[in-house]
Amino acid sequence: MLEGLTVPKENHPTLSTLFTETLTITALETTDESLIGQIDKIVKFKGDYYICSSNGRHIHHFNSDGEFVSSLKRQGAGPEEYHRIEDFDVYEVNGKTEVWISDNQSLKIYDASDFSFKYKIPYTFMIHKFKRIDESRILLVTGNSEHILTVSDDEGNVVSEYLEKEIPFIMFRANQFIAFKSSYLFQLGVANAFVEYNPVTNTFQKGVFSKEKEFITDKELLDLFEANGIDYLGKIRDGIYISNMVMNNETLWISINKNKKRYISRYFNEEMVSTEITRNSILTSFLMGVSDESILLYATADQLLACKDELLDKYRNKITDSIDDNPYILEFF
Repeated sequence: MLEGLTVPKENHPTLSTLFTETLTITALETTDESLIGQIDKIVKFKGDYYICSSNGRHIHHFNSDGEFVSSLKRQGAGPEEYHRIEDFDVYEVNGKTEVWISDNQSLKIYDASDFSFKYKIPYTFMIHKFKRIDESRILLVTGNSEHILTVSDDEGNVVSEYLEKEIPFIMFRANQFIAFKSSYLFQLGVANAFVEYNPVTNTFQKGVFSKEKEFITDKELLDLFEANGIDYLGKIRDGIYISNMVMNNETLWISINKNKKRYISRYFNEEMVSTEITRNSILTSFLMGVSDESILLYATADQLLACKDELLDKYRNKITDSIDDNPYILEFF
């Protein structure tokens, strides 16, 4: 349980109070090879940006200055190709940076320097999201199985399984597993409940985020699904629920919906600060980024130009509006 996590209220914080005073804006180079569509997920690793976009079609790699490096574009049915990138992450393995992707049937691993294919980990069941725990264990969200969560070894063999499959508990996110202290948390749909995986003991256990009774519980979520079928999500919009969260260092950033309004809440040292972001498309993008050193957001030039304050990129250049340009990366350190 997260002591101090409550139903959000508007605290009217400034951006520097909510985040930090250190904002860096990086322009991503625009070329014919590097055009970014709708962003699915951003991973910052060793200063570089890896961006999956266009509904899992490709991953673009940009360096710390936003200069385009290379792309993974291997849609197809071949042994080194994928039908769709369901999820991806970036790791250092044996001193080399690797890009791992899930294509539903396997994990495919590519060299991050040029996206050359290295090897794959096959599975006999469908996999959606994943997290490499260490050199011998991978945490998975699985499909076509009796359980939602699976731990496998580095050859695709099942080590353990947990959480009987319930459709309302399966909600795919860019940040599927939240690294919290020494464990990983998997939220049960939008309920005030999670499953905690402890890598030290290799065990699972259930818990709740908040003691507040107003948040939708896992039982209420199941009841809504039983009564309304796939329309159950429409029935919770008038309620209060935790829709998503991102962990950055020791701070938890939480997206909470309250009576059709969306809030971003910063949770740190059992204290919480919140502000409404219902109509702020820039702030809602924080849910797509994965970074150990910053809060990652993205925005188009016209969104930045619409801000009250004049914003400059990291090299003190003015933001220029071009409809065909790639978006900008915004980072609060």
